[in-house]
Amino acid sequence: MPAEPFNRRIEVLVAVVDSPDETSLATQLLEGRGWSARPWLPRDDTADASALGPCRTGLLVEVRLHGARFGAVQAAVSEIENLARRHHAGMWVVDAFLIEHDLTHDHRSVFHAHRRLPASSAPSGFPSPGAWVAALRTSLGVISTVRILKQTGRPSVEALEQRLERGTLTGRPYDPQRLQLRVPMGMEGRDPDAPPPSPVSTWRLAGPLLVGLGLAVACGFAAAAADGLFVLVPLLMACALIWPVGREITNRREEQSLAVTVVWGTAAVAPMTVGSLLLVLALPGPPAQVARVAAYAVLGVTLCALILYGLGYALVHSWFSRNANWAVPALVPALALSLPWFGGLLHTMYLKAGFGVPSDAIPVSVYWSYAASLKPIGIALGLAAVVLAIAGWMRHYHQWVHARGMVRVGVPLMSLFVIGISLTAGLVGAETAANRARAAAASGKSPAAYYGVQGRLVCVKPVSKEIPVFNGPLAATRPLLTFGTSGDRVWLWDSRRDQSLSVRLEDVVVTEAGASTCG
Repeated sequence: MPAEPFNRRIEVLVAVVDSPDETSLATQLLEGRGWSARPWLPRDDTADASALGPCRTGLLVEVRLHGARFGAVQAAVSEIENLARRHHAGMWVVDAFLIEHDLTHDHRSVFHAHRRLPASSAPSGFPSPGAWVAALRTSLGVISTVRILKQTGRPSVEALEQRLERGTLTGRPYDPQRLQLRVPMGMEGRDPDAPPPSPVSTWRLAGPLLVGLGLAVACGFAAAAADGLFVLVPLLMACALIWPVGREITNRREEQSLAVTVVWGTAAVAPMTVGSLLLVLALPGPPAQVARVAAYAVLGVTLCALILYGLGYALVHSWFSRNANWAVPALVPALALSLPWFGGLLHTMYLKAGFGVPSDAIPVSVYWSYAASLKPIGIALGLAAVVLAIAGWMRHYHQWVHARGMVRVGVPLMSLFVIGISLTAGLVGAETAANRARAAAASGKSPAAYYGVQGRLVCVKPVSKEIPVFNGPLAATRPLLTFGTSGDRVWLWDSRRDQSLSVRLEDVVVTEAGASTCG
Protein backbone atom coordinates (compact mmCIF):
# COMPACT_ATOMS: atom_id res chain seq x y z
CA MET A 1 0.00 0.00 0.00
CA PRO A 2 1.46 3.41 -0.90
CA ALA A 3 2.33 5.79 1.90
CA GLU A 4 -0.35 8.33 2.76
CA PRO A 5 0.58 11.97 2.13
CA PHE A 6 1.09 14.30 5.09
CA ASN A 7 0.31 18.00 5.02
CA ARG A 8 2.29 19.12 8.09
CA ARG A 9 6.03 18.84 8.74
CA ILE A 10 7.55 19.71 12.10
CA GLU A 11 11.30 19.64 12.62
CA VAL A 12 12.07 18.64 16.21
CA LEU A 13 15.46 18.68 17.90
CA VAL A 14 15.60 15.80 20.38
CA ALA A 15 18.26 15.33 23.03
CA VAL A 16 19.18 11.66 23.56
CA VAL A 17 21.42 10.07 26.18
CA ASP A 18 24.90 9.88 24.70
CA SER A 19 24.95 6.10 24.47
CA PRO A 20 24.92 3.90 21.35
CA ASP A 21 22.12 1.76 22.77
CA GLU A 22 19.91 4.73 23.68
CA THR A 23 20.57 6.44 20.35
CA SER A 24 19.73 3.25 18.46
CA LEU A 25 16.55 2.75 20.51
CA ALA A 26 15.41 6.35 19.95
CA THR A 27 16.11 6.11 16.24
CA GLN A 28 14.17 2.85 15.92
CA LEU A 29 11.19 4.25 17.84
CA LEU A 30 11.07 7.43 15.78
CA GLU A 31 11.56 5.75 12.42
CA GLY A 32 8.98 3.14 13.39
CA ARG A 33 6.39 5.95 13.38
CA GLY A 34 7.40 6.86 9.83
CA TRP A 35 9.50 9.86 10.89
CA SER A 36 13.00 10.48 9.62
CA ALA A 37 15.71 10.86 12.28
CA ARG A 38 19.28 11.95 11.58
CA PRO A 39 22.16 13.07 13.80
CA TRP A 40 22.17 16.75 14.69
CA LEU A 41 25.31 18.71 13.86
CA PRO A 42 25.84 22.40 14.61
CA ARG A 43 25.60 24.30 11.35
CA ASP A 44 27.93 27.12 12.39
CA ASP A 45 29.89 28.44 15.31
CA THR A 46 26.86 30.18 16.77
CA ALA A 47 25.11 26.87 17.57
CA ASP A 48 25.81 25.79 21.14
CA ALA A 49 25.89 22.02 21.71
CA SER A 50 25.70 22.58 25.47
CA ALA A 51 22.02 23.46 25.06
CA LEU A 52 21.33 19.74 24.75
CA GLY A 53 22.59 19.11 28.26
CA PRO A 54 25.54 17.15 29.65
CA CYS A 55 26.14 13.72 28.16
CA ARG A 56 23.53 14.32 25.48
CA THR A 57 23.59 13.95 21.72
CA GLY A 58 21.14 15.45 19.27
CA LEU A 59 18.72 13.96 16.73
CA LEU A 60 16.82 15.96 14.14
CA VAL A 61 13.39 14.39 13.73
CA GLU A 62 10.93 15.34 11.01
CA VAL A 63 7.46 14.63 12.39
CA ARG A 64 4.74 14.29 9.75
CA LEU A 65 1.13 14.90 10.72
CA HIS A 66 -2.29 15.29 9.14
CA GLY A 67 -4.42 18.28 10.01
CA ALA A 68 -4.36 22.03 10.46
CA ARG A 69 -1.49 24.32 11.36
CA PHE A 70 -3.15 25.11 14.68
CA GLY A 71 -1.89 22.70 17.34
CA ALA A 72 0.51 20.85 15.02
CA VAL A 73 3.68 21.78 16.95
CA GLN A 74 2.11 20.88 20.30
CA ALA A 75 0.92 17.59 18.84
CA ALA A 76 4.40 16.73 17.53
CA VAL A 77 6.00 17.45 20.91
CA SER A 78 3.35 15.39 22.72
CA GLU A 79 3.78 12.48 20.31
CA ILE A 80 7.53 12.27 20.94
CA GLU A 81 7.23 12.71 24.70
CA ASN A 82 4.48 10.08 24.95
CA LEU A 83 6.60 7.72 22.85
CA ALA A 84 9.53 8.24 25.21
CA ARG A 85 7.38 7.61 28.30
CA ARG A 86 5.78 4.43 26.92
CA HIS A 87 9.14 2.85 26.02
CA HIS A 88 11.25 4.45 28.81
CA ALA A 89 13.59 5.93 26.22
CA GLY A 90 16.06 8.59 27.25
CA MET A 91 15.08 11.37 24.86
CA TRP A 92 13.76 14.87 25.43
CA VAL A 93 12.44 17.55 23.10
CA VAL A 94 14.67 20.62 22.91
CA ASP A 95 13.15 22.58 20.00
CA ALA A 96 10.23 22.13 17.62
CA PHE A 97 9.58 24.21 14.53
CA LEU A 98 6.80 24.09 11.93
CA ILE A 99 8.21 23.86 8.39
CA GLU A 100 6.12 25.82 5.90
CA HIS A 101 6.73 27.08 2.40
CA ASP A 102 4.58 29.67 0.68
CA LEU A 103 3.22 27.45 -2.07
CA THR A 104 -0.14 29.20 -2.24
CA HIS A 105 1.17 32.44 -3.79
CA ASP A 106 3.08 31.83 -7.00
CA HIS A 107 4.89 35.03 -7.93
CA ARG A 108 6.48 33.73 -11.11
CA SER A 109 5.58 34.84 -14.60
CA VAL A 110 3.96 32.20 -16.79
CA PHE A 111 4.79 32.04 -20.51
CA HIS A 112 2.78 29.97 -22.96
CA ALA A 113 4.32 28.94 -26.25
CA HIS A 114 1.95 28.15 -29.12
CA ARG A 115 2.36 27.68 -32.83
CA ARG A 116 2.34 30.81 -34.95
CA LEU A 117 -0.49 31.35 -37.36
CA PRO A 118 0.32 30.78 -41.03
CA ALA A 119 0.56 33.87 -43.20
CA SER A 120 -2.50 34.68 -45.24
CA SER A 121 -2.32 33.45 -48.82
CA ALA A 122 -5.43 35.27 -50.05
CA PRO A 123 -4.85 37.41 -53.18
CA SER A 124 -6.70 40.36 -51.66
CA GLY A 125 -4.42 40.40 -48.68
CA PHE A 126 -7.32 39.97 -46.28
CA PRO A 127 -7.13 37.03 -43.86
CA SER A 128 -9.18 33.98 -44.65
CA PRO A 129 -12.08 33.01 -42.35
CA GLY A 130 -9.98 30.21 -40.85
CA ALA A 131 -7.09 32.57 -40.12
CA TRP A 132 -9.52 35.11 -38.66
CA VAL A 133 -10.99 32.46 -36.33
CA ALA A 134 -7.49 31.35 -35.36
CA ALA A 135 -6.51 34.95 -34.60
CA LEU A 136 -9.63 35.36 -32.46
CA ARG A 137 -8.75 32.20 -30.56
CA THR A 138 -5.26 33.53 -29.96
CA SER A 139 -6.54 36.85 -28.65
CA LEU A 140 -8.98 35.10 -26.32
CA GLY A 141 -6.39 32.61 -25.13
CA VAL A 142 -8.36 29.60 -26.44
CA ILE A 143 -5.33 28.07 -28.12
CA SER A 144 -3.34 24.87 -27.93
CA THR A 145 -0.30 25.41 -25.70
CA VAL A 146 2.72 23.30 -26.63
CA ARG A 147 5.11 24.59 -23.97
CA ILE A 148 4.86 26.35 -20.61
CA LEU A 149 7.68 28.20 -18.88
CA LYS A 150 7.64 29.78 -15.43
CA GLN A 151 10.29 32.36 -14.56
CA THR A 152 10.88 34.39 -11.43
CA GLY A 153 10.05 38.08 -11.72
CA ARG A 154 8.97 39.70 -14.95
CA PRO A 155 11.51 38.89 -17.67
CA SER A 156 10.81 40.22 -21.14
CA VAL A 157 9.47 37.91 -23.83
CA GLU A 158 12.27 38.86 -26.24
CA ALA A 159 15.04 38.04 -23.73
CA LEU A 160 13.44 34.72 -22.86
CA GLU A 161 13.07 33.81 -26.54
CA GLN A 162 16.76 34.53 -27.10
CA ARG A 163 17.74 32.28 -24.20
CA LEU A 164 15.49 29.52 -25.51
CA GLU A 165 16.90 29.88 -29.03
CA ARG A 166 20.48 29.66 -27.77
CA GLY A 167 19.54 26.63 -25.63
CA THR A 168 20.98 28.14 -22.44
CA LEU A 169 17.81 27.55 -20.43
CA THR A 170 16.82 23.91 -20.88
CA GLY A 171 18.75 22.77 -23.94
CA ARG A 172 15.60 21.89 -25.83
CA PRO A 173 15.29 23.25 -29.37
CA TYR A 174 13.18 26.31 -29.87
CA ASP A 175 12.28 27.85 -33.22
CA PRO A 176 10.99 31.45 -32.87
CA GLN A 177 9.76 31.33 -36.46
CA ARG A 178 7.40 28.46 -35.62
CA LEU A 179 6.55 29.16 -31.97
CA GLN A 180 5.41 32.32 -30.24
CA LEU A 181 5.64 33.16 -26.55
CA ARG A 182 2.86 35.05 -24.80
CA VAL A 183 1.88 35.83 -21.20
CA PRO A 184 -1.79 35.04 -20.51
CA MET A 185 -3.85 37.64 -18.72
CA GLY A 186 -3.22 37.62 -14.98
CA MET A 187 -0.03 35.50 -15.20
CA GLU A 188 2.49 38.31 -14.78
CA GLY A 189 4.90 37.71 -11.94
CA ARG A 190 6.02 39.97 -9.11
CA ASP A 191 9.00 42.25 -9.39
CA PRO A 192 11.95 40.63 -7.52
CA ASP A 193 12.95 44.00 -6.06
CA ALA A 194 9.48 44.60 -4.62
CA PRO A 195 8.91 43.59 -0.98
CA PRO A 196 7.13 40.26 -0.57
CA PRO A 197 3.40 40.56 0.13
CA SER A 198 2.14 39.72 3.57
CA PRO A 199 0.37 36.35 3.76
CA VAL A 200 -3.42 36.52 3.72
CA SER A 201 -5.45 33.79 5.39
CA THR A 202 -8.28 31.99 3.65
CA TRP A 203 -10.83 33.35 6.11
CA ARG A 204 -9.59 36.86 5.40
CA LEU A 205 -10.39 36.32 1.72
CA ALA A 206 -13.59 34.29 2.08
CA GLY A 207 -15.11 36.23 5.00
CA PRO A 208 -15.70 39.60 3.27
CA LEU A 209 -16.84 37.83 0.11
CA LEU A 210 -19.47 35.79 1.98
CA VAL A 211 -20.62 38.88 3.85
CA GLY A 212 -21.01 40.79 0.59
CA LEU A 213 -23.00 38.00 -1.04
CA GLY A 214 -25.18 37.72 2.06
CA LEU A 215 -25.90 41.45 1.89
CA ALA A 216 -26.80 41.04 -1.79
CA VAL A 217 -29.35 38.37 -0.86
CA ALA A 218 -30.74 40.62 1.87
CA CYS A 219 -31.09 43.44 -0.67
CA GLY A 220 -33.18 41.16 -2.88
CA PHE A 221 -35.50 40.29 0.01
CA ALA A 222 -35.78 43.96 0.97
CA ALA A 223 -36.60 44.94 -2.62
CA ALA A 224 -39.43 42.41 -2.69
CA ALA A 225 -40.84 43.75 0.57
CA ALA A 226 -40.56 47.45 -0.38
CA ASP A 227 -43.33 49.44 -2.06
CA GLY A 228 -43.20 52.24 -4.59
CA LEU A 229 -39.98 54.15 -5.00
CA PHE A 230 -38.56 52.63 -1.83
CA VAL A 231 -37.69 49.59 -3.93
CA LEU A 232 -34.81 51.63 -5.37
CA VAL A 233 -33.05 51.84 -1.98
CA PRO A 234 -32.09 48.12 -1.69
CA LEU A 235 -31.32 47.99 -5.41
CA LEU A 236 -28.92 50.92 -5.10
CA MET A 237 -27.33 49.22 -2.08
CA ALA A 238 -26.86 46.09 -4.22
CA CYS A 239 -25.20 48.20 -6.90
CA ALA A 240 -22.88 49.67 -4.28
CA LEU A 241 -21.77 46.13 -3.39
CA ILE A 242 -20.49 45.44 -6.91
CA TRP A 243 -17.09 47.08 -6.52
CA PRO A 244 -16.08 45.65 -3.09
CA VAL A 245 -17.27 42.16 -4.01
CA GLY A 246 -15.48 42.33 -7.35
CA ARG A 247 -12.36 43.55 -5.56
CA GLU A 248 -12.44 40.48 -3.31
CA ILE A 249 -12.94 38.09 -6.24
CA THR A 250 -10.29 39.42 -8.60
CA ASN A 251 -6.70 38.37 -8.25
CA ARG A 252 -4.83 40.35 -5.60
CA ARG A 253 -1.43 39.55 -7.09
CA GLU A 254 -1.67 42.40 -9.52
CA GLU A 255 -3.83 45.47 -9.87
CA GLN A 256 -6.85 44.83 -12.08
CA SER A 257 -8.63 47.42 -14.16
CA LEU A 258 -11.93 48.90 -13.02
CA ALA A 259 -13.81 47.18 -15.86
CA VAL A 260 -12.62 43.72 -14.82
CA THR A 261 -13.50 44.40 -11.19
CA VAL A 262 -16.98 45.66 -12.10
CA VAL A 263 -17.66 42.69 -14.40
CA TRP A 264 -16.69 40.15 -11.73
CA GLY A 265 -18.64 42.01 -9.04
CA THR A 266 -21.73 42.21 -11.22
CA ALA A 267 -21.49 38.51 -12.07
CA ALA A 268 -21.49 37.68 -8.34
CA VAL A 269 -23.94 40.25 -6.91
CA ALA A 270 -26.59 40.31 -9.64
CA PRO A 271 -27.54 36.58 -9.52
CA MET A 272 -27.78 36.65 -5.71
CA THR A 273 -29.96 39.76 -5.64
CA VAL A 274 -32.20 38.82 -8.56
CA GLY A 275 -32.44 35.20 -7.36
CA SER A 276 -33.60 36.19 -3.87
CA LEU A 277 -36.07 38.70 -5.39
CA LEU A 278 -37.57 36.05 -7.69
CA LEU A 279 -37.66 33.56 -4.82
CA VAL A 280 -39.86 35.88 -2.76
CA LEU A 281 -42.14 36.59 -5.72
CA ALA A 282 -42.49 32.91 -6.67
CA LEU A 283 -43.02 31.35 -3.25
CA PRO A 284 -46.22 31.89 -1.24
CA GLY A 285 -46.13 33.79 2.01
CA PRO A 286 -44.81 37.19 3.08
CA PRO A 287 -41.19 38.14 2.32
CA ALA A 288 -40.23 37.86 6.00
CA GLN A 289 -41.34 34.23 6.09
CA VAL A 290 -39.49 33.40 2.86
CA ALA A 291 -36.37 35.11 4.19
CA ARG A 292 -36.64 33.11 7.42
CA VAL A 293 -36.96 29.86 5.50
CA ALA A 294 -34.00 30.82 3.30
CA ALA A 295 -31.93 31.63 6.40
CA TYR A 296 -32.81 28.24 7.88
CA ALA A 297 -31.85 26.58 4.60
CA VAL A 298 -28.49 28.36 4.54
CA LEU A 299 -27.90 27.39 8.16
CA GLY A 300 -28.79 23.78 7.39
CA VAL A 301 -26.47 23.66 4.39
CA THR A 302 -23.67 25.18 6.49
CA LEU A 303 -24.15 22.62 9.26
CA CYS A 304 -24.20 19.80 6.70
CA ALA A 305 -20.98 21.10 5.20
CA LEU A 306 -19.34 21.24 8.64
CA ILE A 307 -20.50 17.68 9.39
CA LEU A 308 -19.26 16.37 6.05
CA TYR A 309 -15.88 18.02 6.51
CA GLY A 310 -15.69 16.62 10.05
CA LEU A 311 -16.49 13.12 8.78
CA GLY A 312 -13.78 13.51 6.19
CA TYR A 313 -11.27 14.56 8.83
CA ALA A 314 -12.31 11.63 11.05
CA LEU A 315 -12.28 8.87 8.44
CA VAL A 316 -9.55 9.89 5.98
CA HIS A 317 -6.09 8.53 6.85
CA SER A 318 -7.62 6.24 9.47
CA TRP A 319 -8.27 2.55 9.99
CA PHE A 320 -11.55 2.90 8.11
CA SER A 321 -9.95 4.44 5.02
CA ARG A 322 -7.26 1.74 4.96
CA ASN A 323 -9.85 -1.06 5.24
CA ALA A 324 -12.78 0.48 3.36
CA ASN A 325 -12.45 -2.10 0.57
CA TRP A 326 -13.94 -4.78 2.84
CA ALA A 327 -15.55 -2.69 5.64
CA VAL A 328 -18.07 -0.93 3.37
CA PRO A 329 -19.29 -4.15 1.67
CA ALA A 330 -19.63 -5.72 5.13
CA LEU A 331 -21.78 -2.83 6.38
CA VAL A 332 -24.24 -2.99 3.47
CA PRO A 333 -25.79 -6.42 4.28
CA ALA A 334 -25.78 -5.61 8.00
CA LEU A 335 -27.77 -2.46 7.38
CA ALA A 336 -30.06 -4.25 4.91
CA LEU A 337 -30.92 -6.85 7.57
CA SER A 338 -31.28 -4.42 10.47
CA LEU A 339 -33.75 -2.11 8.72
CA PRO A 340 -36.62 -4.63 8.27
CA TRP A 341 -35.93 -6.15 11.70
CA PHE A 342 -36.28 -2.81 13.46
CA GLY A 343 -39.31 -1.95 11.31
CA GLY A 344 -40.95 -5.20 12.45
CA LEU A 345 -40.11 -4.26 16.05
CA LEU A 346 -41.89 -0.92 15.58
CA HIS A 347 -44.96 -2.65 14.15
CA THR A 348 -44.92 -5.06 17.10
CA MET A 349 -44.76 -2.14 19.53
CA TYR A 350 -47.63 -0.42 17.74
CA LEU A 351 -49.95 -3.46 17.59
CA LYS A 352 -49.04 -5.53 20.62
CA ALA A 353 -48.35 -2.80 23.17
CA GLY A 354 -51.06 -0.47 21.87
CA PHE A 355 -53.92 -2.84 21.06
CA GLY A 356 -52.91 -6.30 22.25
CA VAL A 357 -52.97 -7.62 18.67
CA PRO A 358 -50.15 -10.02 17.67
CA SER A 359 -47.95 -8.47 15.01
CA ASP A 360 -47.91 -11.66 12.93
CA ALA A 361 -51.71 -11.58 12.79
CA ILE A 362 -51.65 -8.45 10.61
CA PRO A 363 -49.95 -8.87 7.21
CA VAL A 364 -47.54 -5.99 6.58
CA SER A 365 -45.36 -5.69 3.50
CA VAL A 366 -41.59 -5.82 4.02
CA TYR A 367 -41.34 -2.48 2.22
CA TRP A 368 -43.37 -0.86 4.99
CA SER A 369 -40.97 -2.42 7.50
CA TYR A 370 -38.12 -0.62 5.71
CA ALA A 371 -40.11 2.63 5.65
CA ALA A 372 -40.95 2.46 9.37
CA SER A 373 -37.30 2.02 10.35
CA LEU A 374 -35.85 4.71 8.08
CA LYS A 375 -36.70 7.67 10.33
CA PRO A 376 -35.35 6.40 13.70
CA ILE A 377 -32.33 4.67 12.19
CA GLY A 378 -31.64 7.71 10.01
CA ILE A 379 -31.75 9.97 13.08
CA ALA A 380 -29.48 7.53 14.94
CA LEU A 381 -26.95 7.47 12.13
CA GLY A 382 -27.17 11.25 11.78
CA LEU A 383 -26.42 11.83 15.47
CA ALA A 384 -23.58 9.31 15.31
CA ALA A 385 -22.25 11.22 12.30
CA VAL A 386 -22.36 14.44 14.35
CA VAL A 387 -20.30 12.76 17.10
CA LEU A 388 -17.78 11.50 14.53
CA ALA A 389 -17.69 14.93 12.90
CA ILE A 390 -16.85 16.59 16.23
CA ALA A 391 -14.12 14.01 16.75
CA GLY A 392 -12.89 14.68 13.21
CA TRP A 393 -12.61 18.41 13.84
CA MET A 394 -10.75 17.67 17.09
CA ARG A 395 -8.42 15.41 15.15
CA HIS A 396 -7.93 18.02 12.44
CA TYR A 397 -6.82 20.58 15.03
CA HIS A 398 -4.75 18.02 17.00
CA GLN A 399 -6.84 18.34 20.15
CA TRP A 400 -7.06 14.67 21.07
CA VAL A 401 -3.35 13.97 21.24
CA HIS A 402 -3.27 14.62 24.99
CA ALA A 403 -6.21 12.24 25.65
CA ARG A 404 -5.89 9.66 22.90
CA GLY A 405 -7.07 6.78 25.08
CA MET A 406 -10.11 8.70 26.27
CA VAL A 407 -11.03 9.58 22.70
CA ARG A 408 -10.71 5.99 21.51
CA VAL A 409 -13.09 4.87 24.24
CA GLY A 410 -15.30 7.95 24.46
CA VAL A 411 -16.19 8.36 20.78
CA PRO A 412 -17.51 4.78 20.32
CA LEU A 413 -19.40 4.97 23.63
CA MET A 414 -20.93 8.33 22.73
CA SER A 415 -21.89 7.01 19.28
CA LEU A 416 -23.53 3.94 20.82
CA PHE A 417 -25.30 6.18 23.34
CA VAL A 418 -26.86 8.47 20.72
CA ILE A 419 -27.79 5.47 18.57
CA GLY A 420 -29.48 3.80 21.54
CA ILE A 421 -31.31 6.99 22.49
CA SER A 422 -32.55 7.45 18.91
CA LEU A 423 -33.78 3.88 18.58
CA THR A 424 -35.50 4.13 21.95
CA ALA A 425 -37.14 7.35 20.79
CA GLY A 426 -38.38 5.45 17.71
CA LEU A 427 -40.03 2.83 19.95
CA VAL A 428 -41.57 5.58 22.06
CA GLY A 429 -42.84 7.19 18.86
CA ALA A 430 -44.56 3.94 17.87
CA GLU A 431 -46.24 3.79 21.29
CA THR A 432 -47.32 7.44 20.93
CA ALA A 433 -48.83 6.71 17.51
CA ALA A 434 -50.72 3.80 19.06
CA ASN A 435 -52.09 6.06 21.80
CA ARG A 436 -53.29 8.56 19.18
CA ALA A 437 -54.98 5.75 17.27
CA ARG A 438 -56.67 4.53 20.47
CA ALA A 439 -57.99 8.01 21.20
CA ALA A 440 -59.31 8.39 17.64
CA ALA A 441 -61.06 5.01 17.76
CA ALA A 442 -62.61 5.85 21.15
CA SER A 443 -64.05 9.07 19.70
CA GLY A 444 -65.60 7.19 16.77
CA LYS A 445 -63.02 8.12 14.09
CA SER A 446 -60.81 5.85 12.04
CA PRO A 447 -57.18 6.35 13.08
CA ALA A 448 -54.42 7.43 10.73
CA ALA A 449 -52.32 4.78 9.05
CA TYR A 450 -49.01 3.74 10.60
CA TYR A 451 -46.57 2.55 7.91
CA GLY A 452 -48.91 0.13 6.19
CA VAL A 453 -51.03 -0.69 9.26
CA GLN A 454 -54.47 0.85 8.58
CA GLY A 455 -57.14 0.61 11.23
CA ARG A 456 -60.82 1.17 10.53
CA LEU A 457 -64.03 0.99 12.52
CA VAL A 458 -66.40 -1.86 11.62
CA CYS A 459 -69.63 -3.36 12.88
CA VAL A 460 -69.47 -7.07 13.64
CA LYS A 461 -72.68 -9.11 13.74
CA PRO A 462 -72.58 -12.81 14.74
CA VAL A 463 -74.40 -15.20 12.40
CA SER A 464 -75.67 -17.20 15.40
CA LYS A 465 -76.14 -16.66 19.12
CA GLU A 466 -73.34 -18.94 20.23
CA ILE A 467 -70.02 -18.39 18.42
CA PRO A 468 -66.50 -18.90 19.76
CA VAL A 469 -64.90 -15.54 20.64
CA PHE A 470 -61.34 -15.29 21.88
CA ASN A 471 -61.19 -12.91 24.85
CA GLY A 472 -64.95 -12.20 24.45
CA PRO A 473 -67.71 -11.23 24.74
CA LEU A 474 -68.30 -9.73 21.30
CA ALA A 475 -69.89 -6.28 21.31
CA ALA A 476 -72.30 -6.11 18.38
CA THR A 477 -73.90 -2.76 19.25
CA ARG A 478 -70.86 -0.49 18.92
CA PRO A 479 -68.05 -0.10 16.38
CA LEU A 480 -64.87 -2.10 16.86
CA LEU A 481 -61.43 -1.36 15.49
CA THR A 482 -59.81 -3.84 13.14
CA PHE A 483 -56.51 -3.85 11.25
CA GLY A 484 -57.43 -6.50 8.72
CA THR A 485 -57.77 -10.26 8.55
CA SER A 486 -55.25 -13.02 9.14
CA GLY A 487 -56.17 -16.23 7.39
CA ASP A 488 -59.66 -17.27 8.51
CA ARG A 489 -59.74 -15.00 11.58
CA VAL A 490 -60.16 -11.31 12.24
CA TRP A 491 -58.67 -9.41 15.17
CA LEU A 492 -60.72 -6.62 16.77
CA TRP A 493 -60.17 -4.05 19.50
CA ASP A 494 -62.93 -2.84 21.79
CA SER A 495 -62.26 0.73 22.95
CA ARG A 496 -64.73 0.51 25.83
CA ARG A 497 -63.24 -2.66 27.31
CA ASP A 498 -59.70 -1.73 26.16
CA GLN A 499 -59.13 -5.32 25.09
CA SER A 500 -58.53 -7.21 21.88
CA LEU A 501 -60.64 -10.12 20.69
CA SER A 502 -60.63 -12.49 17.77
CA VAL A 503 -63.36 -14.38 15.90
CA ARG A 504 -63.53 -16.60 12.87
CA LEU A 505 -64.68 -14.93 9.67
CA GLU A 506 -67.27 -17.61 8.98
CA ASP A 507 -69.02 -16.84 12.29
CA VAL A 508 -69.55 -13.09 11.80
CA VAL A 509 -70.66 -10.52 9.28
CA VAL A 510 -68.32 -7.52 9.11
CA THR A 511 -69.61 -4.23 7.72
CA GLU A 512 -68.19 -0.73 7.73
CA ALA A 513 -69.33 1.41 10.63
CA GLY A 514 -71.24 4.46 9.44
CA ALA A 515 -72.28 5.91 12.81
CA SER A 516 -71.29 5.76 16.43
CA THR A 517 -73.52 2.74 17.05
CA CYS A 518 -74.25 -0.46 15.17
CA GLY A 519 -77.83 -1.59 14.61
